[in-house]
Amino acid sequence: MIKLFKHNLILKCISLFLALGLWLYVMNEQNPSITSSITIDLSVINAPGDYQILHNNDKINLKVKAPRSLFASINSSDFKAYVDLKNAKEGTEALPVHIQIPKGFELLSSTPLKVSFTLNKIIEKSIPVDLILSGQPANGMVVAKVKQSADTIVVKGPRPEINNIRRAVGYIGLDNNKEDFKVIVPLRAINSNNKEVSDVTLLTPTVNADISLARGLTRKVVTIKPIAGSDLPDRYVLDALKAYPDKVEITGDPKVISTVNFLDTESISLKDISSSQKKAVKIAIPEGITVSNDTVTVDIKISPKKTDKN
Repeated sequence: MIKLFKHNLILKCISLFLALGLWLYVMNEQNPSITSSITIDLSVINAPGDYQILHNNDKINLKVKAPRSLFASINSSDFKAYVDLKNAKEGTEALPVHIQIPKGFELLSSTPLKVSFTLNKIIEKSIPVDLILSGQPANGMVVAKVKQSADTIVVKGPRPEINNIRRAVGYIGLDNNKEDFKVIVPLRAINSNNKEVSDVTLLTPTVNADISLARGLTRKVVTIKPIAGSDLPDRYVLDALKAYPDKVEITGDPKVISTVNFLDTESISLKDISSSQKKAVKIAIPEGITVSNDTVTVDIKISPKKTDKN
């Protein structure tokens, strides 16, 4: 057997290499390597449960290479693209995209290499509740008193949204009412520009209101006078305060009404003011007086204090 194996050994080796080369040639012709582009969904792992997670890209584009036969046995779900949020912190950060591909494939490129993620902590905050009357009661009737079941509620949501919320408002329609009535009032979260903030949750979405009506009370329109606090930083000057609306209708006992020509707002803190801005401010309402809306928007204008130069 050994003599038979050694017989014409060189020719046998040459034949073996030729056969192997021919096989590789045929296989390459019949099953060549090809390049293809695949678009897959980006997934997230280790996402913290008490954060709002935002990112600027949902799709990842891959360019891969493999023998033609492998492409016939897979689909796009066999390719994975993910971002790991295990060590992510609150704020915005560009995080690397990790790629997993099936065996036998070569990854030529992936786009994008990083995706910008923003994490906002979910927090809670207590905000005041304002009930606003709309419409008119029946002729000869006025609103004597509005009693609400809660003066504040708790709102929950992403930190930037919650920090911008100033109050919750609800609207009560009078609709020519002749008698006292009760109503459940839905509430909406409002920001400093009196716009609704929708991406938050009101843990108490309604309040109960008791509306008392009365006859023989006097109506009167008076001016709103904004009152500034004394805590404006020394480097600024208060240029102007303007309330919107600057007048409000009040009702009450004639003896009380006759003594009221204007209503002050509650003192407006200027401690954290660094630029001109608008604030929602409560009206200071004397005993025996009722207003249809107890909150106004005050336009606060300040400027840097001028210093003398020698």
